[in-house]
Amino acid sequence: MDSEQTKTTLEEQLEALKEENAQLKKQLSFLKEHAPFDFREKYAVKILDSLPDMLTVFRHDEVGVEVVSNEETNHVGVSNKDFEGMRMCDMVPLEAYQNIHSNMQKVISTGTVSTAHHELEINGEHHYYENRIFPLDEEYVLIMCRDITNRIVTQRQLEVFKSVLDKVSDSILAVSADGTLVYANKQFIEECGVTQQLGVQKIYDLPVSMKTSEAWQARLQQIRDNGGSFSYCADYTRKGYDKKGVHQVSTFLTKENNKELIWFFTQDITDVIKKKDELRELNALLEGVLNNVPVYLYVKDPEDEFRYLYWNRAFTEHSGIPAYKAIGHTDAEVFPESEDAEKFHRDDLEVLRTHEPLEMQENYISASGETRIVQTLKTLVPMEGRKPLLIGISWDITSLKSIEQELITARLKAEQSDRLKTAFLANMSHEIRTPLNAIVGFSKLLPLAESPEEEETYSDIINQNSDILLQLINDILDLSKIEAGTLEYVKRPMNLGELCRTIYEVHKGRVQEGVTLFIDNQEEDLMIEEDHNRIMQVITNFITNACKFTYSGEIRYGFEVREDHIYFYVKDTGIGVAQDKINHIFDRFVKLNSFAQGTGLGLAISRIIIEKIGGEIGAISNIGKGSTFYFTIPYKDKDRERIKVFKAAEEKQEDSLVKRPQQIKKILIAEDVESNYILVKSLIGENYTLLWAKDGMEAVEMYKEYQPDLILMDIKMPRMNGLDATHIIRTYSKDIPIIALTAYAFETDKEKAFEAGCNDFVTKPISEEALVKVLRKYSGFSNQIV
Repeated sequence: MDSEQTKTTLEEQLEALKEENAQLKKQLSFLKEHAPFDFREKYAVKILDSLPDMLTVFRHDEVGVEVVSNEETNHVGVSNKDFEGMRMCDMVPLEAYQNIHSNMQKVISTGTVSTAHHELEINGEHHYYENRIFPLDEEYVLIMCRDITNRIVTQRQLEVFKSVLDKVSDSILAVSADGTLVYANKQFIEECGVTQQLGVQKIYDLPVSMKTSEAWQARLQQIRDNGGSFSYCADYTRKGYDKKGVHQVSTFLTKENNKELIWFFTQDITDVIKKKDELRELNALLEGVLNNVPVYLYVKDPEDEFRYLYWNRAFTEHSGIPAYKAIGHTDAEVFPESEDAEKFHRDDLEVLRTHEPLEMQENYISASGETRIVQTLKTLVPMEGRKPLLIGISWDITSLKSIEQELITARLKAEQSDRLKTAFLANMSHEIRTPLNAIVGFSKLLPLAESPEEEETYSDIINQNSDILLQLINDILDLSKIEAGTLEYVKRPMNLGELCRTIYEVHKGRVQEGVTLFIDNQEEDLMIEEDHNRIMQVITNFITNACKFTYSGEIRYGFEVREDHIYFYVKDTGIGVAQDKINHIFDRFVKLNSFAQGTGLGLAISRIIIEKIGGEIGAISNIGKGSTFYFTIPYKDKDRERIKVFKAAEEKQEDSLVKRPQQIKKILIAEDVESNYILVKSLIGENYTLLWAKDGMEAVEMYKEYQPDLILMDIKMPRMNGLDATHIIRTYSKDIPIIALTAYAFETDKEKAFEAGCNDFVTKPISEEALVKVLRKYSGFSNQIV
């Protein structure tokens, strides 16, 4: 065919194609106008491009066909344009390929969707992928590959977190608002014995403090009311245990999508509480020990100007400064005297400088103004991470120093007393031998007297010296009672005026020639309640001393009733006492005139007697002008009233006595010493028939045999004493008068005699006057009360 013909043919074919193309355009336009709308066809590309997954199509022989997703999702390192025709094994590492290959074979064989996972290194970072393969037809598959690195990392972090939470000792749980258990760690599950699945198990069905649904709702409301954060303690019992424990519970409320989730974090504080209790007990014990030791204990902080950190009770009691005023303060703020504070601070600085203990004796002024003496030890106590603390220990030796001073004074007094006692013994030898010399000498001369006048003179001398010797013995006995603390003082109603008149009759003839004895209350009576014998002893001592040292003039004595006491005085015109000696005149063994008879005990005993009854004793004197010795006796209105009642009762009792004549002719004398019996016989033998029993047993037998009218009963006798004998005789007769006649002269001895059944008491040495008086008493009337 020639070229012209060929050209014509091609032009015809071109025109035919143009016409066909125009027809196709018309059809296409018609189809577009009349065909139904397909959303997937219109938006399929945009949808695929928007997915985060890499979407690829592979043939069954694992040859890539096309990447149908966005270029940005491509992560295999092969561009989309190079993907077609490339084999899968050439796109990814071997391990990833094997996972994808296995998954693809599964899809091809089963015709169902399958998922697998693989890992890739991209740009030096490790990524995790999930490949999901979909079968398309008999030739192609769609592989959807998603990067799940963030999810895997988060999941692994959650697994680590969960593992950690399962290993902690605290219980952790999350509960929804209706009480459903959403999360619980291993500790809580084991502790409370959770059996149901999370999401089903209710919190109030477990052994927790919220036992009911109402209790849970109340707790939830409490958490809400506290801003979603609340803490409390709760008792619990672990599953399988009987012993109760204590939980410290902290709660937090979170909200997500308007749903509340309450987290509980519980910590077992049973051991903590136990340790706190033990620590509290230990602290209390330590505090008790530190506050009861008899020493000061204190702690200072050198880093804070040596302020006090601790101050114990002993420091408070001795200083008068309470702990709250000391703790947190410096010495200058605590102690009233600045000199004390400065001294303490200097010592503290010295201990801190040398790091050596410092021991010293020091004084300080307490809050009450009293000077206290302490023996102090200061030292440092090392502390970790800071400067050491300063601790002080002080022994308060104020009392010891006082005792030491008292001991020194006592030693001096003892030495002085020893000297006085030595002088006393020497003086006693003289004092006893002087009257004894007269008694012995004139007793030998008495039978040789040539006239009745001479015999009477000898007898008077013997009697006077016997009285002196008896007074010496009485003073010595009183001294022994004072030393033993057994000086007796028995109060009974007495007539002070009558006592003064009796003393006058005794002493009016004993004053020295040229001296007159006056009593200022000659006609006055005054009833008081005191010890008759002791008051007489004091007055007698005063008058006896006045008689010794008054050589002319007068001795005057008497009493005055003042506001609350009775003032008794003995005033003389004697030689007087020097002022430097007047304060010692009432001390024991003191004799201002060594040539005058006496023991130097009378005034000392008088002082003790008066002080015991609550009175005062003293003396006023001027040399050459005389002295006034005085004492006071407490005297109140109630004493007057009580004595009136006693006196009325005494008068009534005397009226009730049955007075009847009783002739005493026969007297039984129970006495084991023959010379004592002979003395009694010489005194009353001419007027009575006497029977002699040498002990208590003979006294009982002779009473039964001879029926005497009266018994003089010695107390101390062999075989049977007088008290036992009296008790037996009283079983035979309640009426026979029994008079105790004994050398026992203590008040307790009298009481024992009266308890045994004696009617009266006469002491040895026997006074004829006292013996005759008591015999007349029981000869006049019976002592029995109707």
